[in-house]
Amino acid sequence: MHCQIRCGDHAVPWWGGVVIAILCALSAARGEAQPTLSDPNLAVELVANGLDSPTTMAFVGTGDILVLQKNDGRVRRVIGGVLQPAAVLDVAVNTDSERGLLGIAVNTQQPPRVFLYYTEVSDPDGDGLPDSGTPLGNRVYRYTWNTASGRLENRQLVLDLPVTSGPNHDGGILLLGPTPTPGPQTPVGDGSPLYAVIGDLNRSGQLQNFPAGAAPDDSGVILRVQQDGTPVLGNPFVPYCSATTAQACPSGGGCPPGQSCISRVARYIAYGVRNSFGMALDPVTGFLWETENGPGSFDEINLVAPGLNSGWVPIMGPDSRDSNGVGDLFAMPGGASAYSDPEFSWQHPVAVTSIVFPNNSALGAAYNDVALVGDFNLGNLSRFPLTPQRTGFALAGLTGLGDLVADDAAERDRVRLGSNFGGISDLEIGPDGALYVVSLGGGAIYRISNAYDVAGEVRYYVDDRPVSNATVQLQGAIGTSAATNAAGAFAFATVRPGDWTLVPQKNGDLRNGLSALDGAGVLEFVAGMGSFSTAQQLACDVTGDGTCSPLDGARILQFVAGQLARFPAAVLCQSDWLFVPSPAAAQNQTVTEPNLSGSCTTGRISYQPLAADAVEQDFVAILLGDVTGNWNATP
Repeated sequence: MHCQIRCGDHAVPWWGGVVIAILCALSAARGEAQPTLSDPNLAVELVANGLDSPTTMAFVGTGDILVLQKNDGRVRRVIGGVLQPAAVLDVAVNTDSERGLLGIAVNTQQPPRVFLYYTEVSDPDGDGLPDSGTPLGNRVYRYTWNTASGRLENRQLVLDLPVTSGPNHDGGILLLGPTPTPGPQTPVGDGSPLYAVIGDLNRSGQLQNFPAGAAPDDSGVILRVQQDGTPVLGNPFVPYCSATTAQACPSGGGCPPGQSCISRVARYIAYGVRNSFGMALDPVTGFLWETENGPGSFDEINLVAPGLNSGWVPIMGPDSRDSNGVGDLFAMPGGASAYSDPEFSWQHPVAVTSIVFPNNSALGAAYNDVALVGDFNLGNLSRFPLTPQRTGFALAGLTGLGDLVADDAAERDRVRLGSNFGGISDLEIGPDGALYVVSLGGGAIYRISNAYDVAGEVRYYVDDRPVSNATVQLQGAIGTSAATNAAGAFAFATVRPGDWTLVPQKNGDLRNGLSALDGAGVLEFVAGMGSFSTAQQLACDVTGDGTCSPLDGARILQFVAGQLARFPAAVLCQSDWLFVPSPAAAQNQTVTEPNLSGSCTTGRISYQPLAADAVEQDFVAILLGDVTGNWNATP
């Protein structure tokens, strides 16, 4: 099946290609393609599926995700990997082509304020229906997140952006920047600036670099505003008088007769943008980056300096590859605008989408100085190493990419990190430091993080001979098990970070090696006629009351005679063996008690969380009741 959807003119728009994407997802569901990563140190897992054309997501708490569905206007909630049946909000949207419920951002206030970007249609009764009809605008609203009710409430309009000609190139990505240094401007919300991107809507005005075209009209721009929609002080463009004069009108008036003050430009940080499905701020530098979708040629990744003219329409891709030149561009009055080549381009568009900088994330130190970028056409995740200044990409060592252009599939794939994600629409770094990948085509969210190999050895306590008749279970967000080999060794490969518990279990006949001699040995110990090691005392306590008493000796004899099916401590510990970490638990490990009662404190080992310095764990194995150490390791 051919699952590529080209993003551009004379092709199926990528949001609009949902039918094709669903066919691709169904193909993947039949086992033809599952997400894979080229880095063996990373692991990918499914967080949630069953979503309907998910576009973007944001966290409102640890393990608590809000995700947008493009075509039905519903904001869904995923808690601990479980998709909740009811929507937290349903808005009426126009879904033609790339229109719909498109962007989300969450601030740090308590309760959080949630910003949504969507193509709104009339909804007099407020039921979120119908998802069709005449669009009123591409609008950004601010809501209050009610944690108790799990609802978005108290809608406030922030930005009212155009929607025609369309129906594609609507942009829709929202981003909240870091809180600026306190200054003369009264902060709104938590003080962070709100970034929003809108595409050109197929217009041909000055913002699309037609100098004689219509005046700036909020199309093809990146906006940077306060959380009430007012301009951020320090934006590059100053309101000016229309027509031919460059006269500034900061007060909103004072223009010559017949001219008007173009005040909306004070909200822009960049223009000349064809369309974008990705923005991110580098957490190290604070620099803004954006991905941009081309027509039949050239997708881009851009570093957005304040005042950037991204070049569309005349220029897409590097200026050197285009017959037009910088002299053909519209220069925003005031001298703040400047063109620069993209930091990377694809000669053949991949429908580039989200970009993220995983510095100090759960992907590990190898990803501190890279940008990760998703695409929709191929469902690929790409890895771009940054230059030392973090203002571009260090690709000279990759064959064919020294010119910062992928001219063919071979060059494109040299930066590929992941495949088969079914049309990536969003990338986010979660509170846990992991990378979350939203698959619009697959209706799913995936989680990527560093992966470790967990290994160790189970040894019998009397003479350190190996135990080959055991299984070690690894319990966490997902569960798996591994059998010990003839030397008592076990191993788990590519386990992601997080809270995990190792639970060793004995296989085979539990009575092997237990005899009346063990019961007699306990009675002798209690009578002071012999001494026990720590391991023997643990083996003795088959009642689980924390002592080695005559009752334990009696219970061992009952077990040997077949009058007991399990020792009480075995039920408590969920294991017939006890396990002592050897030589000791690591700093981020604890010896835990399954049922939090009694004296079973050596039943399992917990990693909290699993980290690179705690992946090796040996155990000393103690079979309950076997105080003489004569257990037969042979099944």
